[in-house]
Amino acid sequence: MKQHSKGSETEDPNLLLSLYRISQAGSVAFNVREAYQAIMEAIQVLLQPTSASIALISPDTGLLEIEYALGYPSNLDDYALHLGKGISGRVAFKGESMLVADVENSPYYVKLLEDVRCKMAVPLFSEGQIIGVISVESRELARYKDQDVSRLQSIADEAVRSLQCVWRQRQLKNQSEQLNALIEVGQKVVSNLEIQNLWESITKSALGLTGARMSTLQLFDKKQGLVTMEAVRPSLSAFQSRVETLPIEESMSASAIQTRKQIEFPNITTPDYLDLLDTPQQEDVVSCLSTPMIYEGEVIGVINIFTQVRHRFPNEEKRLLRAFASLSAAAAQNANLYARVFNSEDLLRKSERLTTLGLLSAEIAHEIRNPLTVIKLLFGSLDLQYDSADPRAKDTQIIKEKINQLEEIVSRVLSFGKNREGLYANCPIDELISDTLILVRLKMSQQRIELRHEKLEHPLEVYGNKGQLQQVFLNLILNASEAMPNGGKLTISTNVEDVSGNRRLTIYFQDTGSGIPESIQDRIFDSFLTDKPEGTGLGLSIVKRILRSHRGDISVAESSDKGSILRIELPIGSD
Repeated sequence: MKQHSKGSETEDPNLLLSLYRISQAGSVAFNVREAYQAIMEAIQVLLQPTSASIALISPDTGLLEIEYALGYPSNLDDYALHLGKGISGRVAFKGESMLVADVENSPYYVKLLEDVRCKMAVPLFSEGQIIGVISVESRELARYKDQDVSRLQSIADEAVRSLQCVWRQRQLKNQSEQLNALIEVGQKVVSNLEIQNLWESITKSALGLTGARMSTLQLFDKKQGLVTMEAVRPSLSAFQSRVETLPIEESMSASAIQTRKQIEFPNITTPDYLDLLDTPQQEDVVSCLSTPMIYEGEVIGVINIFTQVRHRFPNEEKRLLRAFASLSAAAAQNANLYARVFNSEDLLRKSERLTTLGLLSAEIAHEIRNPLTVIKLLFGSLDLQYDSADPRAKDTQIIKEKINQLEEIVSRVLSFGKNREGLYANCPIDELISDTLILVRLKMSQQRIELRHEKLEHPLEVYGNKGQLQQVFLNLILNASEAMPNGGKLTISTNVEDVSGNRRLTIYFQDTGSGIPESIQDRIFDSFLTDKPEGTGLGLSIVKRILRSHRGDISVAESSDKGSILRIELPIGSD
């Protein structure tokens, strides 16, 4: 067969014009169908066929599927050929063009149309790979010659270049849309701090990103070697409860977990998958892609997406899901951290309430002890002596016992309220403040409050009770946040200052809130003083008590409508 050459093209002005129009279609076509249409118009002008088609090899099925046709009935739109079958299938299989002058004498011809007598087909090559076939038919016997095959091959070569331009444009558009979708769903997923809602959000977003039929999320427990189904979308409660927790060897996610790589399952409807209980046994679920959720090198779970038809997942789709799985893993750790912080803050709140109750009890006990001592002394000085038969003798004895009992109760309360030296130790002050800021950072972020910690150049320690000091810092931070309901900035700075000839550690809490009313500035550390309807007035009083028990103190350094500065003073720690 005579092959076309560059010289033959230059001698054929109609061919040159057709090739130019096809090349233009690649740069101006808005979609691939417009490019197909331009290619087919060139074929009509040059070869005047009875029918013609452009067929591509499907990456999912491996079959030759018609993408665009002229003169074909509509019921053949879904027709597909196995490679090697028919004239077009043989061209796709061997990569060589074919010209059949009389199809009735050809053993390869598959009859799809009536009255076809002559047919030629040429392969479509892209980067050395056969991607499809262009076929042309005529009702005239021996209608086409070798020269026509050469012209059709020239059209096919230009068609590939044009289609590649359109495909690249479509790919860039898809990638842009996928990136925007990834950013959008990533923001939704990462902002979801309730753990079960997070799992549901991940599976829902995975469906939205890929258009898949079904999505599942499984978590992996490395210590126990178990895989747990946390979410299924669309919801299939019977399926989810049946496979809620499985040993890893019985899960289809095992490969993705063990290799830490994406695993593609082209067809999960085969008997090979029957033993894997978490494989959906549904007619409308065929292919699967398992993507591991990896955080700091460890697999914490797997996102599975299932397609309705057999599907080969392209690289861009895999990259998109890998990025989404990484976001989901980070969101999961963020939600777990938030839960731990929330629990820690709740525990500190409970501790604060218990401390408040203890201090209040000690204060009441202290106030009771003085009049009780007076009552005991006065009662003893009365020297009441009654005859044993006199009922007042028994009453006097009971009064003595109850006074003694009350005194014991008061002593026990006061003894319990004393600080235990065994709980004191040297504490790195900046480290303690940093730990406290971690506890409140999400709450401050939600309230749009910027936290700034100015540390000492050289780390110093204070000698004290770590829990009580952290309670002091937490209380002051929360008080400052309440003074900034519309957001603001809280700066905590540690310094070393000379106080009466002694080096002392000072900590300043500076906020940009509404300030402390001047009328109560000198009394804000008194018990039960508060300007909040729901407040107890004990928070700052407790702060002062704790600091004084640590041989320190707190005071208002400055306050105005632009904010307040509270100053803490503590002795520098020693062995």
